[in-house]
Amino acid sequence: MKKMLNDRYEILDKIGDGGMAFVYKARCTILNRIVAIKVLRPEFSNDEEFLLKFKNEALASAGLTHPNIVNIYDVGQDEDINYIVMEYVDGMNLKDLIKKEGSLDYSYALDITKQIAMALNQAHKNGIVHRDIKPHNILISKDKVAKVADFGIAKATTSSTITVVGNVIGSVHYFSPEQARGGYIDKTSDLYSLGIVLYEILTGKVPFKGDTPVNIALKHINEDINFEKDIPNNVPKDIKNLLYKLTQKKQSDRYQDAYELIKDIEHIENDVELDFEEDYELYHTQKLNSLNEELKTNIPKQLKEEGVNTNMRKRSKDKINNKKKMTILGVLFALILSCSIAFVAYSVKDLFTTKNYKMPDFENATLEDATSRLESIGVSVEVRNESYDSSVEKNHIISQIPAVGSSIRKGQTVKFDVSKGGEPVIVPNLVRKTLESVEDILKESDLKEGVIDYEFSSLAEGTIISQKPRAFTEVEQGTGIDFIVSKGEEVKLVKVPNLVGKTLEDARILLVDLGVGKIKYEENKDKKEGVILSQSINAGQHVEESKKIDLIVNEYKEEKVVESPSKKIIEKQISFALSEEEEAVKVVVKEKNTSKTVYDKTINIQESGNMISVPIQGYEGETKEYEIYVDNAFYAKTTAEFK
Repeated sequence: MKKMLNDRYEILDKIGDGGMAFVYKARCTILNRIVAIKVLRPEFSNDEEFLLKFKNEALASAGLTHPNIVNIYDVGQDEDINYIVMEYVDGMNLKDLIKKEGSLDYSYALDITKQIAMALNQAHKNGIVHRDIKPHNILISKDKVAKVADFGIAKATTSSTITVVGNVIGSVHYFSPEQARGGYIDKTSDLYSLGIVLYEILTGKVPFKGDTPVNIALKHINEDINFEKDIPNNVPKDIKNLLYKLTQKKQSDRYQDAYELIKDIEHIENDVELDFEEDYELYHTQKLNSLNEELKTNIPKQLKEEGVNTNMRKRSKDKINNKKKMTILGVLFALILSCSIAFVAYSVKDLFTTKNYKMPDFENATLEDATSRLESIGVSVEVRNESYDSSVEKNHIISQIPAVGSSIRKGQTVKFDVSKGGEPVIVPNLVRKTLESVEDILKESDLKEGVIDYEFSSLAEGTIISQKPRAFTEVEQGTGIDFIVSKGEEVKLVKVPNLVGKTLEDARILLVDLGVGKIKYEENKDKKEGVILSQSINAGQHVEESKKIDLIVNEYKEEKVVESPSKKIIEKQISFALSEEEEAVKVVVKEKNTSKTVYDKTINIQESGNMISVPIQGYEGETKEYEIYVDNAFYAKTTAEFK
């Protein structure tokens, strides 16, 4: 494999190997970002069918922008190498995660399923059916975000279906029955495959195994999944029912779209019990209805055929037993009459003794509580209307009929308007924004600030590190968004050492966790030249790491040369530049002939600059040579004429 594609993508490492392509980790040298590059296997480079599928992946997913879909950045060809550049996900694929863990906790399994469903919902809304949903094509990032990849065999839908003729394409362990048969495929086919993925997440294995792909495909068509035997006992019933509905053989019995599945998952996450049984009973009722139709058709026919003989026998018996029947009918009539009178009397009594009650105030109460209290006194409850209302909690009562204090009695029906909670809104991405700046964003999204915690972080103080719920998830209006906010980098305190009496070189070593600040020079004949006389922060104090300490260094002043009565003394300066790359250096200037030192200082170039001016003296008409040393090494020489 080449190390560079099209002079732009630097190949760093091989991270994947599939039946159709290799996947590499790479760096885009133009945008300086890490990417993943899928490279078509060399043996398929001249295969038009595979090239079409490979390019189809880019076309299918290029227009899909969603947090749970791997982004496509670029498509290219370098000589005979065909490649797709996509988002790099730092993590592992779901198959490797299942192999590592064996099986996953059902709550995490449900969360992964929801994220995949959100990706499929986006694809399906854009008319794309994936056709190869399997754990290998689901990437899980280190922060547990699931991303769907590999739209290599995806198809654009026409009239909501795809008919597959010829070779069946996909991964046989996750086939829908219609894929296995080579029949029409729609978005419910992806949902069936997602159901098989959920089954594998919960159990650590696929439901059907066989010696050959054909054998496995036939099991998808003909055999039922053994939910009771394979699914762990701790998995809630609603999740099992959800899985059951996903993996129905008939497409019409499954979830009809991903959004319907997402809503059921959210109900389970919020501990709202789902009424799956109703659907299953309806399924069986349809069989009974067909049986009833058969009865309606066949029984009248049978009665018609037997009608003549029956009537003849009946007339004969009527003549013989007429008297007997009349007696029995008389007794029965008397008995019915007496029971009716008793029943009417009891009913009238009950009507006249019905107790009246005052209508309680149920506003903001739960529907369950109101229903329980009213039914205990024989009053029925009817939900007149359900509407979104962010000011009233979900399944709580907004208003009531009759009003508070009105008279109600047994047998009456009370009507309630019930809140569905706030309207669903999408949570914005607030990570890396400042806490002050999100107030308006939350207000625009009809959300509010939740619980705020603070942690040390490399991000600037006041910057949001993470949020809950996560960005791009759907929540009710008025939901509080919890934040973890940066306190800035953790401050490390360092004890200030005693620097008085030490040289500047010693101070630089002792201040390794702090730093040397401004340096001033003063003269003290009682102290040794070059030692530190004082420091800006006293020894023993604790200060923040990297704090700079200002120093005063002892420097003897040069004695001025007194003018000779016979010759005039001339004062001049010599100037030279030091290297700007140095931080602090020791500079010494000497007269060459006498070796007399005329200048000896340690210079902080970053503080005072790199230009040095040294005062010199000489007799009028005299010429002197000077040698310059930097950090005890010869640096330069210069000549001065005193005129």
